[in-house]
Amino acid sequence: MAQKKLAIATPTLEDALNNFLKEPLFCTGKIRADERETAVELLRSFVYYNGCHFLSPAERAFHDEHFNQAPPEHRGFHQIFGPAKMALLMLPFLDFMAREMAHVASQKFVIATCLSLEEFCLWLIKHGLLDPEIGEELAYSAAEASRNLPRAMRATKRLHQEAQAETSEEIRWLGFSESEHYRIARLHSNMLWLESAEGETIGPINVSARVKVDLEIGWEMHCSLIKRHNRWVIGGLGGIFPVITV
Repeated sequence: MAQKKLAIATPTLEDALNNFLKEPLFCTGKIRADERETAVELLRSFVYYNGCHFLSPAERAFHDEHFNQAPPEHRGFHQIFGPAKMALLMLPFLDFMAREMAHVASQKFVIATCLSLEEFCLWLIKHGLLDPEIGEELAYSAAEASRNLPRAMRATKRLHQEAQAETSEEIRWLGFSESEHYRIARLHSNMLWLESAEGETIGPINVSARVKVDLEIGWEMHCSLIKRHNRWVIGGLGGIFPVITV
């Protein structure tokens, strides 16, 4: 069977984003119009530079054919493909928010961006531009991220402060393990246990109540560990990342 010839989408994701910004906010009181505009601009930038990595080989070739043209024929991802591609883009974009933007942005910015994504998905459903079942799943993922990413950001900041206080006077002679990615395997009282990539459980590790309240089993923690007096402490913390699913 002959492969269907690819063509510029009608409407494109860019068209949908522009029309979305022209309409009144759905979530009145949750976000402001300027926050929505900033979120859309961030999404545009992300898909322009990264969207091609999530395409099939044929779609990537079609993308590159248009992307490599000189202006005015040059087109970015969002000017080639349609809003249905949000199904491919949501997970990597939320992961980008968790691993990159969470280090440089405020909790308020992260919340507003995720809520803007939720609203965009609901808007796409309303206008028949996205399958309702898929759109509702994407909207739910964005809304969940608006709750969990700030929690992870708070926990990261507070646990980093506690780790610095714990090791500040001993860092010169205590041996750090290499910084690794762990999964939070267990939470009990003011303690946590981590699971390594090899399946080894390490703990208990003492944390404060204000850190523990923002953690969830299954979340990822990038950190280095120190063994001191037969107990583990966190020596350095790269970040805490919630589980993001779509």
